[in-house]
Amino acid sequence: MSLADLRAAWTERLGGELPKLRTRELMALALAHRLQIRADGDLSGSSKRRMAELARRFREDRGYMPTPGPNLRPGTTLIKEWRGVRHEVWVLEEGFSYLGQRFGSLSEVAQHITGTKWNGRVFFGLKERRR
Repeated sequence: MSLADLRAAWTERLGGELPKLRTRELMALALAHRLQIRADGDLSGSSKRRMAELARRFREDRGYMPTPGPNLRPGTTLIKEWRGVRHEVWVLEEGFSYLGQRFGSLSEVAQHITGTKWNGRVFFGLKERRR
């Protein structure tokens, strides 16, 4: 679709004021986004605030790396390279799986890998180490 076609589609489907976008690509993205919001609903207020905070942090520091939230969904794979070996841990409904063995916590997995006590979230990079 051309930029003119996208603007016409916006007016037809959404009405209201057209965004002041000058490229076909941006207009297509904006239209798709608005149609998705209409179909599926918008982000929650907390999600919008989190995204605004992340955008601010990235503007201030291009090297900023957010840490994942505390909730790990079953099916997630955590990957840690330690002493030149790649370790993969799967998040289960209850606990974790590493090399076919089940563990109750990430700390247990980290201790199994290293032979020493670790905070599992720190070891896997999910939480910053206190200094």
